[in-house]
Amino acid sequence: MSIRLDPRRLAALKLLAGEEGLRPGELVTRWVEERLDAARAGQPAPTQASTGDSSKALAALSSRVDELARRLDAFTATPPAAAPSDAAVEPTAPGAEAAEPVTPKRRGRPPRSVTPASTPKRERATAAAGRVALHDEIVALISERGPMTAAELATAIQERGRYSSPRSAKPFDASTVNARVSNPVYRSRFTRDRGRIGLATSS
Repeated sequence: MSIRLDPRRLAALKLLAGEEGLRPGELVTRWVEERLDAARAGQPAPTQASTGDSSKALAALSSRVDELARRLDAFTATPPAAAPSDAAVEPTAPGAEAAEPVTPKRRGRPPRSVTPASTPKRERATAAAGRVALHDEIVALISERGPMTAAELATAIQERGRYSSPRSAKPFDASTVNARVSNPVYRSRFTRDRGRIGLATSS
């Protein structure tokens, strides 16, 4: 046999059974046996007065359960906090464009001249120092006098005096010119024909 109770009365039954030191099923069994014994003996069913403190406690507990249920219902029925009003957001005028951020100007020294990154490192260093690069001097001499041997170019460069070798300990001669002309960075500017160095068509 099973008994179905609503959640509130079931909670009250559990509390009453706990106060009696019994399980809920044992308490229900005891109540049923009391009524059966009274009916068998021809006595009226126990009333609230005869059941004593248990009936009073059940009534009080039922009232407490009802009160808690009402409070829970009131709490869940509370409307959520109102969302911020759209009026607090300043609308953007139609057709207005967002202003571009203004980058503050740096104070101090004026910007340095920037040399293209494609320029060879040695050439950038030479230009920064205000010196004439060796390959530029070779190009200038060949443009003025035509194709020349490495030795002739070395002699002409020394006579002009525009180029000064950064390595003073190393003598400047034809091998220095040959090394610069054969350098992978600059050799596309020059051609060699019968021992003479000339300028490539693209130079």
